[in-house]
Amino acid sequence: MRRTLFPLALGTLLALLTGCATSLVNFDAPEIDLVGLKPLTSRGMEARFAVQLRVLNPNTLPLNVDGLHYQVYLRDQRVLSGVSAEPVRIPGYGEDVVDLEASAGVLGSLALLRDLMSNPPQSGLPYRLEVKLSVDRSPRPLRIQREGMLRLSGG
Repeated sequence: MRRTLFPLALGTLLALLTGCATSLVNFDAPEIDLVGLKPLTSRGMEARFAVQLRVLNPNTLPLNVDGLHYQVYLRDQRVLSGVSAEPVRIPGYGEDVVDLEASAGVLGSLALLRDLMSNPPQSGLPYRLEVKLSVDRSPRPLRIQREGMLRLSGG
Protein backbone atom coordinates (compact mmCIF):
# COMPACT_ATOMS: atom_id res chain seq x y z
CA MET A 1 0.00 0.00 0.00
CA ARG A 2 2.80 2.41 0.94
CA ARG A 3 4.67 1.64 -2.27
CA THR A 4 1.59 2.55 -4.29
CA LEU A 5 0.82 5.82 -2.48
CA PHE A 6 4.34 7.28 -2.62
CA PRO A 7 4.65 7.29 -6.44
CA LEU A 8 1.10 8.60 -6.71
CA ALA A 9 1.80 11.45 -4.25
CA LEU A 10 5.12 12.24 -5.96
CA GLY A 11 3.45 12.27 -9.38
CA THR A 12 0.71 14.60 -8.14
CA LEU A 13 3.27 16.97 -6.59
CA LEU A 14 5.33 17.05 -9.79
CA ALA A 15 2.22 17.72 -11.87
CA LEU A 16 1.26 20.64 -9.61
CA LEU A 17 4.76 22.11 -9.70
CA THR A 18 4.95 21.75 -13.48
CA GLY A 19 1.57 23.45 -13.86
CA CYS A 20 2.66 26.41 -11.72
CA ALA A 21 5.97 26.73 -13.57
CA THR A 22 4.26 26.49 -16.95
CA SER A 23 1.78 29.26 -16.11
CA LEU A 24 4.68 31.55 -15.14
CA VAL A 25 6.70 30.65 -18.25
CA ASN A 26 3.76 31.53 -20.51
CA PHE A 27 3.09 34.79 -18.66
CA ASP A 28 3.77 38.10 -20.45
CA ALA A 29 4.17 41.26 -18.40
CA PRO A 30 1.26 43.69 -18.67
CA GLU A 31 1.62 47.03 -20.45
CA ILE A 32 0.97 50.10 -18.33
CA ASP A 33 0.55 53.64 -19.65
CA LEU A 34 -0.01 56.95 -17.90
CA VAL A 35 -3.24 58.27 -19.46
CA GLY A 36 -4.43 60.91 -16.99
CA LEU A 37 -3.00 63.34 -14.46
CA LYS A 38 -5.14 65.97 -12.72
CA PRO A 39 -4.59 68.07 -9.59
CA LEU A 40 -6.81 67.37 -6.59
CA THR A 41 -7.54 69.49 -3.53
CA SER A 42 -4.34 69.81 -1.51
CA ARG A 43 -4.06 68.68 2.08
CA GLY A 44 -1.97 71.16 4.01
CA MET A 45 1.46 71.39 2.35
CA GLU A 46 0.91 68.20 0.37
CA ALA A 47 -0.17 68.42 -3.26
CA ARG A 48 -2.39 65.51 -4.39
CA PHE A 49 -3.07 64.30 -7.92
CA ALA A 50 -5.51 61.93 -9.58
CA VAL A 51 -3.50 59.48 -11.67
CA GLN A 52 -5.00 57.23 -14.32
CA LEU A 53 -3.09 54.19 -15.55
CA ARG A 54 -4.24 52.05 -18.46
CA VAL A 55 -3.35 48.41 -17.81
CA LEU A 56 -3.33 46.04 -20.77
CA ASN A 57 -3.20 42.27 -20.12
CA PRO A 58 -1.62 40.37 -23.07
CA ASN A 59 -2.33 36.96 -21.48
CA THR A 60 -5.17 34.48 -21.85
CA LEU A 61 -5.68 34.32 -18.08
CA PRO A 62 -6.99 37.25 -16.02
CA LEU A 63 -4.46 39.48 -14.30
CA ASN A 64 -5.30 39.80 -10.60
CA VAL A 65 -3.34 42.66 -9.05
CA ASP A 66 -3.26 42.58 -5.25
CA GLY A 67 -1.40 45.87 -4.85
CA LEU A 68 0.90 48.31 -6.56
CA HIS A 69 3.48 51.01 -5.95
CA TYR A 70 4.20 53.59 -8.62
CA GLN A 71 6.35 56.64 -9.24
CA VAL A 72 6.04 59.27 -11.95
CA TYR A 73 9.09 61.15 -13.16
CA LEU A 74 8.84 64.31 -15.27
CA ARG A 75 12.06 65.34 -16.98
CA ASP A 76 13.86 62.76 -14.83
CA GLN A 77 12.63 64.34 -11.58
CA ARG A 78 10.50 62.14 -9.33
CA VAL A 79 7.42 64.24 -8.73
CA LEU A 80 4.64 61.78 -7.86
CA SER A 81 4.41 58.53 -5.97
CA GLY A 82 1.64 56.40 -4.58
CA VAL A 83 0.50 52.98 -3.48
CA SER A 84 -2.75 51.09 -3.65
CA ALA A 85 -3.90 47.88 -1.99
CA GLU A 86 -7.19 47.98 -3.91
CA PRO A 87 -7.53 44.72 -5.87
CA VAL A 88 -7.70 45.13 -9.64
CA ARG A 89 -8.77 42.41 -12.09
CA ILE A 90 -7.94 42.78 -15.77
CA PRO A 91 -9.54 40.08 -17.95
CA GLY A 92 -7.43 37.97 -20.30
CA TYR A 93 -6.64 39.92 -23.47
CA GLY A 94 -8.35 42.91 -21.89
CA GLU A 95 -7.55 46.33 -20.54
CA ASP A 96 -8.88 48.78 -17.99
CA VAL A 97 -8.12 52.25 -16.66
CA VAL A 98 -7.19 52.27 -12.98
CA ASP A 99 -7.87 55.45 -10.98
CA LEU A 100 -5.34 56.22 -8.26
CA GLU A 101 -4.20 59.08 -6.05
CA ALA A 102 -0.62 60.24 -5.69
CA SER A 103 1.22 62.78 -3.61
CA ALA A 104 3.80 65.16 -5.00
CA GLY A 105 7.36 65.13 -3.74
CA VAL A 106 8.31 68.68 -2.75
CA LEU A 107 12.00 68.56 -3.73
CA GLY A 108 11.38 66.91 -7.08
CA SER A 109 8.55 69.33 -7.81
CA LEU A 110 10.73 72.36 -7.03
CA ALA A 111 13.55 71.04 -9.21
CA LEU A 112 11.07 70.39 -12.03
CA LEU A 113 9.55 73.87 -11.68
CA ARG A 114 13.00 75.47 -11.86
CA ASP A 115 13.80 73.35 -14.95
CA LEU A 116 10.48 74.23 -16.63
CA MET A 117 11.00 77.95 -16.03
CA SER A 118 14.48 77.93 -17.56
CA ASN A 119 13.59 75.51 -20.37
CA PRO A 120 9.83 75.55 -21.15
CA PRO A 121 8.49 72.53 -23.05
CA GLN A 122 7.57 73.10 -26.69
CA SER A 123 5.14 70.27 -27.35
CA GLY A 124 5.04 67.93 -24.40
CA LEU A 125 6.65 66.83 -21.19
CA PRO A 126 8.70 63.62 -21.14
CA TYR A 127 7.71 61.23 -18.38
CA ARG A 128 8.84 57.92 -16.96
CA LEU A 129 6.47 55.66 -15.07
CA GLU A 130 7.83 52.97 -12.74
CA VAL A 131 5.33 50.46 -11.37
CA LYS A 132 5.74 47.51 -9.02
CA LEU A 133 2.78 45.12 -9.18
CA SER A 134 1.95 42.32 -6.76
CA VAL A 135 0.22 39.72 -8.93
CA ASP A 136 -1.45 36.56 -7.66
CA ARG A 137 0.39 34.24 -10.09
CA SER A 138 3.89 35.56 -9.49
CA PRO A 139 5.99 34.79 -6.41
CA ARG A 140 7.86 38.08 -6.91
CA PRO A 141 6.47 41.50 -7.77
CA LEU A 142 6.52 42.56 -11.42
CA ARG A 143 8.49 45.71 -12.16
CA ILE A 144 7.44 47.69 -15.20
CA GLN A 145 8.91 50.88 -16.60
CA ARG A 146 7.32 52.96 -19.33
CA GLU A 147 8.40 56.23 -20.96
CA GLY A 148 6.35 58.64 -22.98
CA MET A 149 5.32 62.21 -23.57
CA LEU A 150 2.57 64.08 -21.71
CA ARG A 151 0.72 66.36 -24.08
CA LEU A 152 0.19 69.84 -22.74
CA SER A 153 -3.29 71.25 -23.23
CA GLY A 154 -3.43 74.61 -24.91
CA GLY A 155 -5.69 76.21 -22.30
